[in-house]
Amino acid sequence: MIFSLQKWLKRAKFILLFLVMTVMLHHFSVWISAWMDPVYRYKTPSNRAVKAFKDGSGWDGSSLADRLIFYYWYGE
Repeated sequence: MIFSLQKWLKRAKFILLFLVMTVMLHHFSVWISAWMDPVYRYKTPSNRAVKAFKDGSGWDGSSLADRLIFYYWYGE
């Protein structure tokens, strides 16, 4: 069986280049996603802004059927 060293070197170079480019693309996508996300989205707003949220206290826990109706009605 004859092994061509040039073919194996070309294949190894291709695989190495492919792996390096894949790692670079992964790090680039992580960097872009970190750049696009806010630093801390749940912080208290500044100035005259008001933070509004629903704390989930609209359900009194009377029965499973009531909870299911509440779930479908409000989408909670």
